[in-house]
Amino acid sequence: MALTSRQPGTENELFRLFIERVRDYAIFLLDPAGIVTTWNVGAERAKGYRADEMIGRHFSAFYTPEDQALGRPMAGLKVAAADGSYEDEGWRVRKDGSRFWANVVITALRDEAGVLTGYAKITRNLNERKRVENELRVGRDELAAANEELRASKARDGAVIHALAAVLWTCDLDGNTITCDPPWHEYFGLSEDEIARHGWKAGLHPDDRARVLAEVLGLLAAGVPFTQQFRVRKPGGEFRHWQTYAVPIRQGGAVAYWTGVCLDVTEQHNLEDQLRQSQKMEAVGQLAAGVAHDFNNLLTVISGYSEHLMEVLPAGDPKRSAVQAIRDAGERAAGLTQQLLTFSRQSILDPQVLDLNVVIDDTERILRRVIGEDVQLATVLDPRIGRVRADAGQVGQVLMNLAVNARDAMPRGGKLTIETRNVVLDSAYLNTHVEVAAGRHVLVAVSDNGVGMPSAVRERVFEPFYTTKGVGKGTGLGLSVVHGIVKQSGGVIGAYSEIGLGTTFKIYLPVIDAPTTPLPRVVTLTPPRATEIVLFVEDEDAVRELGLKTLQERGYTVLTAANGRQALHLAQSQGLDIDILVTDVVMPEMSGRELAESLRPLYPRMHVLYLSGYTDDAVIRHGILRADVAFLQKPYTPTTLLRKIRLVLDGQ
Repeated sequence: MALTSRQPGTENELFRLFIERVRDYAIFLLDPAGIVTTWNVGAERAKGYRADEMIGRHFSAFYTPEDQALGRPMAGLKVAAADGSYEDEGWRVRKDGSRFWANVVITALRDEAGVLTGYAKITRNLNERKRVENELRVGRDELAAANEELRASKARDGAVIHALAAVLWTCDLDGNTITCDPPWHEYFGLSEDEIARHGWKAGLHPDDRARVLAEVLGLLAAGVPFTQQFRVRKPGGEFRHWQTYAVPIRQGGAVAYWTGVCLDVTEQHNLEDQLRQSQKMEAVGQLAAGVAHDFNNLLTVISGYSEHLMEVLPAGDPKRSAVQAIRDAGERAAGLTQQLLTFSRQSILDPQVLDLNVVIDDTERILRRVIGEDVQLATVLDPRIGRVRADAGQVGQVLMNLAVNARDAMPRGGKLTIETRNVVLDSAYLNTHVEVAAGRHVLVAVSDNGVGMPSAVRERVFEPFYTTKGVGKGTGLGLSVVHGIVKQSGGVIGAYSEIGLGTTFKIYLPVIDAPTTPLPRVVTLTPPRATEIVLFVEDEDAVRELGLKTLQERGYTVLTAANGRQALHLAQSQGLDIDILVTDVVMPEMSGRELAESLRPLYPRMHVLYLSGYTDDAVIRHGILRADVAFLQKPYTPTTLLRKIRLVLDGQ
């Protein structure tokens, strides 16, 4: 069908009616002083005021008392008058006193002589940004009634159209385009003749085409208003997500044509995808953490008794090889559970203020050995980077896992580059990355020139147990562990890849203003024979028996209890001067910390060592170890338990 020309004012007639019926955008006009002069249904719904309650009042009534005290309402008008428009986000207040987070756009309106005549103001409630809510209800009678008013306010409504960034259109009963706004031509890069020949249907994504055409044509035939979302192709081949709202225009009781509005909702769609992925990763992480915690108790027993057997078996005993195999398997299993905890962001971190360049330099020698001689390693380190708070060992683990991943992507050799620099994450980046804060960050980029990843692989690259390697060649946890460490350290990571060109992983960690923490010197101690009294509290029977055996063999006097209340009763009845309380943190009835606080008045000089596989409890907050807490993470061996107790008793 040929594209018809519009009659004067037709566009404004349609849009005025859309404005009046928009339920989820507050759209209204202000005079130059900020007094409300018009009020739509969306404004009443969003703010709780009827038109007769607001017209004639100052628009600052919607602002919080704090913002009013700072003069922000009038400041926004001044900016709009000077620059043409003003956009802001912040808290707004409803009639009932409740608050909502809103996006506000204020556009200055001027007459043909350039004199300021008022402002157009659009407010959108972002509390429900998962859904695009723009229900437009239009009727032919309302269009006719609005005709004269729209004709007189064409220039003013044109400014509102621009502020809303909407595309208006009309089509016939078969879905063929009749008219469309100039932004439509700009969006698709098509002339009016090309749109008349091809229409909107030609730009549909191939995967959506059959479904959308069937649904839209069915809805057109039904003659009822509808909402539809689909993907359309721009001239460069990029596909964008569109939300369209359509209503029938009736003449003589029958539908004569359709009119509607389209909005580009791609960014919102991407944010929803990120949220779904984050929720999925969180659910799998909770499952992995639960499994890892249960295994930690079992592995403590396996590793502990295998170490005891190795100590008592003679050097030439053939059973030693079997026991060593059990011990090695226990260590590998402990490593796997630690990976599960790390992925789920429940590993125990000892964060320090770090210069990441120093960590990279310290790790470089190991990385060269891991990637092999056929891969060149290059570092491009900015000496001016800020300091970050992270666990140095975990950062090294991140670099190691990314290096191994890069090596596997370059089977014939290549180049691995590690780069650091300071960056500032702005609002544009935050709009597409919901889990990161604005401000100064240190970027660590790890790049290879390997085979690259297709988009389907890139989208799942951080999922646990997902691997493109053959059976038995990988657990699928390497990049999941990287993701967990970065997230637990307050950062964000992204993967960027092109087939045949390589892959880059970009890590952003927030900058802190603090001096670098000196890394401690590692000292190996051989615990001597002991004489102190230990109260050992553990609700797992096998772990408790192992602890009793280990400590008694070293010479300690040991009292054991299966829970906090039993331990408290035992301590009160024995009358012994307890030197150290060694207790599990999470136990039924009374936690380890509650037990320690109850015993402190009886034994003010008593030391405390906590044992746990959990990371969110009374002594560890979200995986971050408190500086005043002595802690040993499960699974542990008898040797590490003895060494840690000695350090605590000696005040180290």
